[in-house]
Amino acid sequence: MYAQWLWDINKLNEIKSNKLTFTYANAYQNILHQAEKELQGGVYSVTYKEILPPSGNKHDYVSLSRYWWPNPDTQDNLPYVFKDGQSNPDLDKYDRNRLGEMCSAVNTLSLAYFYSDDRRYADKAVKLLRTWFLDKETKMNPNLDYSQFVPGKDGSKGRPEGLIDSYSLVSMLSSVGLLKGSSIYTSQDEEGLKLWFAAFAKWMQTSPQGKKEDAAKNNHSTAYDTQLATYLLFAGKNKEAEKIIDAFPSKRIFTQIEPDGKQPNELWRTLAFHYSQYNLSHMIDLAATAKKINRDLYSAVSADGRSIYGAVDYLASFLGKDVSAWPYQQISGWEDSKANLCNDLYRIVSNDASRKDYLQLYKKYKQLNLSDRNLLLYGGEDPIKAMFDFATTQFDYALKCVDEAMLSVKGNQVTPRSINKDGSLHMVNPRDWCSGFFPGSLWFVYQYTKDQKWANEANKFSMLIEDEQYDKTSHDVGFKMYNSFGNGYKLTGNKHYKEVVIQSAKTLSKRFNNKVGAIRSWDWNRQVWQYPVIIDNMMNLELLFEASKLTNDPTYSNIAIAHAKTTLKNHFRDDFSSYHVIDYDTISGKAIRKQTFQGYSDPSAWARGQAWALYGYVMSYRYTQDPEFLAQAKGITHFVFTNPTLPADMVPFWDFNDPSIPTAPKDASSACIIASALYELAGYSPENKEQYIAWADQMLASLIEKYRAGEKTTQGFLLLHSTGHLPEKSEIDVPINYADYYFLEALLRRHRLIL
Repeated sequence: MYAQWLWDINKLNEIKSNKLTFTYANAYQNILHQAEKELQGGVYSVTYKEILPPSGNKHDYVSLSRYWWPNPDTQDNLPYVFKDGQSNPDLDKYDRNRLGEMCSAVNTLSLAYFYSDDRRYADKAVKLLRTWFLDKETKMNPNLDYSQFVPGKDGSKGRPEGLIDSYSLVSMLSSVGLLKGSSIYTSQDEEGLKLWFAAFAKWMQTSPQGKKEDAAKNNHSTAYDTQLATYLLFAGKNKEAEKIIDAFPSKRIFTQIEPDGKQPNELWRTLAFHYSQYNLSHMIDLAATAKKINRDLYSAVSADGRSIYGAVDYLASFLGKDVSAWPYQQISGWEDSKANLCNDLYRIVSNDASRKDYLQLYKKYKQLNLSDRNLLLYGGEDPIKAMFDFATTQFDYALKCVDEAMLSVKGNQVTPRSINKDGSLHMVNPRDWCSGFFPGSLWFVYQYTKDQKWANEANKFSMLIEDEQYDKTSHDVGFKMYNSFGNGYKLTGNKHYKEVVIQSAKTLSKRFNNKVGAIRSWDWNRQVWQYPVIIDNMMNLELLFEASKLTNDPTYSNIAIAHAKTTLKNHFRDDFSSYHVIDYDTISGKAIRKQTFQGYSDPSAWARGQAWALYGYVMSYRYTQDPEFLAQAKGITHFVFTNPTLPADMVPFWDFNDPSIPTAPKDASSACIIASALYELAGYSPENKEQYIAWADQMLASLIEKYRAGEKTTQGFLLLHSTGHLPEKSEIDVPINYADYYFLEALLRRHRLIL
């Protein structure tokens, strides 16, 4: 029922049923975003060009040969001269780019329609097809008589090489098949397109240009065969298409690929790697088409070993290498060409699952892009599973690094926090506010993997900080004890862990002042502050809320609620941004100073402070269902995501008001905290659920794609580019354990998300 030659309709339906999972959500949102832009755009036609073709008929397609330029040695600049690999910008004045833009728009709109069932996209796609191919006033004549002409040569007739201009029609026809579920795409549209492509195929077979292109020895002939077979199949001329496909191995593969995998007809070019990959891409397209009619081009091997796979293997041997390793010319586009080859590897795997070696190469060398539309065409692997696989590898390495560090550190330094300027592991003692994050991360790995090994390691590092349950000097008892023992109790039911959580809550509650209505943060700097409360303290309320659940004693939750309400009253500005430090008068209970300690300035919005605030009020709403807390969380979210300094990758700079933006340091930890909070907030806000998940998905995707550490590097931390305390020049652009903790929590929350 579908003209699906490049793609597998069964695979596309499987992807559609999983489009809201994290594997596909970013790509799905991206295709919708692109489709919305296409809705705002116009339509395309060969009749819209300002320059008529030599025939004088505006319905005839005409394009300028890409690498031909005005002759600098003649007065009229004729005849044009050849500059290999350098595109003439005058291409825009003719039909070639317009054709490509039309095909791209139809592809985008058709995919968006298929995945969303939104008829608006189908309506626009069909309008584009009718304008270009069917409407009497605007349709293109089914020929390329004037494609890639060279001014001043051969009477400005089209060149045989110009047939490659229409290659974008190949993928366009596959996307047309996706429109057949729409009532807007009628049988008249289908028949009209079939007649057009039947006529175009006949022109390709009978025209002088077509015959010469068929006789070519390089990528032009493989593109010719792929186009012709596709158009014949679409027109219903299956027998003719089958003859082309059956002749393809002996006619193209065995004549263009050497036994060692080289493609000599492409190697003389200044972009030799590009054209070698480009030629292969045509073969891979036809192999996908051939499979639909039960032909296997991948298994075609000559007596002396010439094959598609041989050519792939040769080019793949240069993945991960500098252009200097390539023994031929590649004057530009080296990285892009390797990326295109990686995409080809994945396409092959989607067609031939036995090539697991290609899948491994793809994983190793492909720059991950979770917004890539290829995920919607060929499928993808679960990035959450991949990240936990990565985490297990990293934490195995981290445990070794910790063991080595323990041999040299002095004092009771028991857990990794960050990396020192010299690259060594920064270990901290149990009293440090970050001592609970590493054991908490290990608990998260256990939660996902169910591997007892990680429970054992999490228990080991939790027990090293057990005495912190009695630390009356710290407002961060929650960070330390709930992230470690609290997570441990939720996952194991260990009664000792429960006792530690309750005792920790008792300890923290002693820092509460009834007059102020908040838990005191720092005990130091008393010559400046009477009773400082920092926004970070919202995070420690979870310990108190959980203690009330465990003991049925509302004392702890009452303290947490009072603190949250006091903070809501005094910490926030009208735009929902938060101050860092509020100093209270202990006699009147009133706020007397509003400052920062870790941000850029007192009135600035320190990024991690906004993250703590958002997370804190989402969590407080979880336990109380107080609509005021929910409204506050939504307000903070609006501040963050409408802030003009939030980068395109959604990972904030360390302070939203640093005047050095965009060169200011980023803070990956803030993005991790915000993303984790948003996934929970989405469940409390049905009207904003889709948007909140989309924002969190973009943040999480950026962290995975651009902020992940290399495997078995950076002392075993997961993420790079966090900022701890910039004013003190401490922990700037480094891995930090709390970034890893909230990253893993965000992954787990996305994994469990009910869509």
